[in-house]
Amino acid sequence: MIKRLKELRMEKGLTQNALAQKLNMTQQTYSDYETGKTNPNVETLIALADILECSIDYLVGRADDFGSISFKDSSATFSLEETQLLRSFRRLSKNEKTQANEYLQFLAQRYGK
Repeated sequence: MIKRLKELRMEKGLTQNALAQKLNMTQQTYSDYETGKTNPNVETLIALADILECSIDYLVGRADDFGSISFKDSSATFSLEETQLLRSFRRLSKNEKTQANEYLQFLAQRYGK
């Protein structure tokens, strides 16, 4: 059921134990979700989606975008194009993210943005 749980957890830099603590459960219970031995209930799915900043549909593999992502201190949301860029960026290694950020800064400076 949970298709992207491990990928998203690792992108957030969380261990199984750290994410389990955020969910108030044991590491073994969380590990069982990640390996597909058991499935989380609806409340846990909601909590996972909130922590991992994605939609439940994305989490369970029903959608290929994160859903509507918003900032807690703002009403701004990402467009579809921005969401796709974020998804691509999140899949990069730390070094690749640094290089991408440097390139974006170069482009912004070059075009006066």
